[in-house]
Amino acid sequence: MQKVWLLAVTFAIIGIGAYGGGLVAVPLIDHELVKTRHMLQKEEMSQLVAIAQMTPGPIAVNAATFVGFRVAGLGGALLATSVVVLPGLMILTALAYVRRWIQPNEHFLRLRRGLRAGVFSLLLFAICSYGHVVITGLPELALAIGAFLILTILEGKVHPLAVVAASGVVGLLIF
Repeated sequence: MQKVWLLAVTFAIIGIGAYGGGLVAVPLIDHELVKTRHMLQKEEMSQLVAIAQMTPGPIAVNAATFVGFRVAGLGGALLATSVVVLPGLMILTALAYVRRWIQPNEHFLRLRRGLRAGVFSLLLFAICSYGHVVITGLPELALAIGAFLILTILEGKVHPLAVVAASGVVGLLIF
């Protein structure tokens, strides 16, 4: 029972703090699951990030499902997934209700600009933290830079999934 409670609390914290979604949530997930609660090892976290990026849905939800199942089976997966989604659902519902009053507010606009900068810092931290797991040599670095350049130069002309698939094919050929 203690494992289930810890699972719920951990993913409630992740759900509350996972602003911006995607890789922005990785530093928070890493802090809670690896550094604080020791539910995962660092290598398992990098594998979780890779698997979560290959599956549909937000990384926090995928992490909750994976870790919840690992800790407490199907019930743990359902609990962790529900708990991680609940804070965002509640915040979104509240914001939708008060949006017309806060949208033109100058304080809200300044707050939002600050939050976006903070979220961007989390994205950069995630790239730095897990980049060394992905980029282990010159071939990986060249592939990552090439894929980034294609996405940047051909922005809107090539689908990001096509770049990921092409990277996988290149990986089959060079690794």
